[in-house]
Amino acid sequence: MKKVYLFLIAISIIAVACEDDDKVVVTNKPQSLCDSLDVLYTNDIKPLLDENGCSSDYCHGNGAAGYTIKDYESTKTTAEDPKFLRAIRHETGVSSMPIGKSMLSDNEIQMIECWIQTGMRE
Repeated sequence: MKKVYLFLIAISIIAVACEDDDKVVVTNKPQSLCDSLDVLYTNDIKPLLDENGCSSDYCHGNGAAGYTIKDYESTKTTAEDPKFLRAIRHETGVSSMPIGKSMLSDNEIQMIECWIQTGMRE
């Protein structure tokens, strides 16, 4: 009986350790910093994504790689996927964005992170 309990505990630990980390968006910025920036999609995020070609017809404007960034609703849906932020940060295990260009600046990444963290307001 003791072996059965140990076995169940071991299986539980393995199951928790193997959870899909790609289900949760992880932001690294302090809430106080993000609250002070007041980042909005229309004023801040859309221009940044447009400027870097992310929303162009040749990229995510037409749904490249299954992600669409052409308006508020589609961008919000895309940003809810943890891979979006991981790609912008150039983390391993995802295709880096923007493709063929330099990584966004720390300030630009911070702005996107804070937009996500504060509820992706329009």
